[in-house]
Amino acid sequence: MSTTINETGRDVGRGFVPAVLLSVVLNPLNSATISVGLTVLLAALHATSAGITWIVSGYYLGSAVAQPIMGSLGDRLGYRRFVLVGFMLVLLTAFLAPLSRDLWVFVGWRVVQAVGTSMVYPNAIGLVRRWRAQQLPTILGWIGMAAGMALAVGPALGGLLIDQFGWKAVFWLNIPIALAAGVLMLVSAPTDDAVGRRASSRGTGDWGGSLLFAAAMVFLLLFSTSSSGTWVLLLGGLAMLAALIVWERQQGQPVIPIEWFRDGRFSVVALITILTNLVMYLALYGVPVLLETRRHLSVSASGLMLLIFAGMLALASPIGGRMARGPLRRIPYAGSALALVVAGTLLWLTNTHSLVLVGLALALMGLSFAISNVVLQQLVLEMRLPGESGSASGLYSLMRYVGTMASSVIIAWAFRGSGHLTILYGGMVAASFVSLILAIGVPTRQRVSGGRTA
Repeated sequence: MSTTINETGRDVGRGFVPAVLLSVVLNPLNSATISVGLTVLLAALHATSAGITWIVSGYYLGSAVAQPIMGSLGDRLGYRRFVLVGFMLVLLTAFLAPLSRDLWVFVGWRVVQAVGTSMVYPNAIGLVRRWRAQQLPTILGWIGMAAGMALAVGPALGGLLIDQFGWKAVFWLNIPIALAAGVLMLVSAPTDDAVGRRASSRGTGDWGGSLLFAAAMVFLLLFSTSSSGTWVLLLGGLAMLAALIVWERQQGQPVIPIEWFRDGRFSVVALITILTNLVMYLALYGVPVLLETRRHLSVSASGLMLLIFAGMLALASPIGGRMARGPLRRIPYAGSALALVVAGTLLWLTNTHSLVLVGLALALMGLSFAISNVVLQQLVLEMRLPGESGSASGLYSLMRYVGTMASSVIIAWAFRGSGHLTILYGGMVAASFVSLILAIGVPTRQRVSGGRTA
């Protein structure tokens, strides 16, 4: 296989970037293909509407907990090996998850699948920054395009597969992708054993912090899905979060580096990341359910509507990559936040009565996310040193998943009764508006030394 020599003098196969792009589509593809089949899954697994929260959030809870851990371990033990093991877990769930006959068994396999994709994503980004650092913004734009294509194809493909072969087929789709990505990674990515030797004496991970974070999220999800809203669950979740903060501040290598948030700019970017993903996944999961229940569209038809959102995301992501390289990231981000406000307002006003306006709103959301996702991820990486790339990517993903899990809770609330659509649309507009206001805190200049932003 042809190779190129990067700045470190190591050979990088030309299949490296395609391997990375295939790696990162696993997560959005598994989100998108299942988004149009929630009603089918609830029926097949004999679950109530509260099952939506666990089908969606079980996956993202596993990802939110696992990505910072796997990114941190990759920083110390080597990115490539974690990517390859992640592929093996994805293949395992592709064969075993379709055997589920119960909601909780299914959710369990979704969590295992999440751990697999969580081993892949932050460490693939770490490999890019290690071997193709000068091309990082460009490749992040390509990654956004690949993710957009996965989101674009995913709903329509998921709807087609579910209509023709049942929900099990959305898991089988992972098999050829994981195999192809794994082979390309094996033959093109240099081994990074040196990373592991340097880190061999630095511990094996912050498992206490990981368990506290997982417990906090489970308590809060149980509270949000409880019909009586038991306050003991809420208090338990808040207590776990408080314990997590205290614990992490005492760790030398915390899985969630609380100290990073002392930088006000980092905190602003983190909050914006949560809010934008909250809005995006309210649309990704909420709009199909509305179209299927209110407009009585088929699963495949609602998937085609989401093609508008994801198609725009795919087409515009390279533009986001170019904007991420520029010194004035605040301006394009503010424009993307304004597009979110307009899109959420359109959906609220039309309430899916006009498919044309729904399509316009979805297109605006795709354009917004294409810009904001690349800009925000580039900013997070710039604020940390190159040796922290896995941890930074994992924490960035965690912030995205916090927004995603919050969206699943809001969707469950919204669909408990016919009069709660204000929760869905109001939440979208409010979160979009706050992210627009926060644009003033987005860093604008890239400092050359140290890889930090000014």
